[in-house]
Amino acid sequence: MTDQLDDRTYDLLFGIQRSVRYHHRRRRFYEIWNTITVACAVLGGSSAATAFLAGPSAEWSWLPAAFAGIVALLGAVDLAVGTARQANLHGDLARQFISLEQRFAHGRNLDDVEHEDLVKARLSVEASEPPVLRLLDVMCHFELLRSKGDDPAQWPSISWLRCKFAHWLSQSDYAVSLREKTSEA
Repeated sequence: MTDQLDDRTYDLLFGIQRSVRYHHRRRRFYEIWNTITVACAVLGGSSAATAFLAGPSAEWSWLPAAFAGIVALLGAVDLAVGTARQANLHGDLARQFISLEQRFAHGRNLDDVEHEDLVKARLSVEASEPPVLRLLDVMCHFELLRSKGDDPAQWPSISWLRCKFAHWLSQSDYAVSLREKTSEA
């Protein structure tokens, strides 16, 4: 389908598909973070309760307070970041972009009116997005290129460490330079 599309239609479709991948990754990241936090809170809470019920022992008297502190800290971080809320937001954004992608199902080039309507709809969805993490966006760009059969050997490499921190840091200068290198190739 995509080999028959003109550049304008293909670029719009590609951008929407990249946004779907981006928001799926963000949703999954927040869901995993929330699950780990809840699991740690449950384990820490039950450990604290067990240590408390075991009674004070001179050697381990600090243990219940330490477990309770860890549980409180995890809960505070989870509450401040709002992992469940963020996961829901990114899930909703992915669904909105998928809804836009469905409008391409006819497999033909867009006329001017259709293109303008889709661009407006895309901008409307993007207006409700939190700031985009550029490195993660570039990673989704490369992933989408790979899924379309592009050769990854010609792309600049992204270090393992940068990939691991893509959800935490914007790294926009690095991402912009990667995208420029990709467009030159």
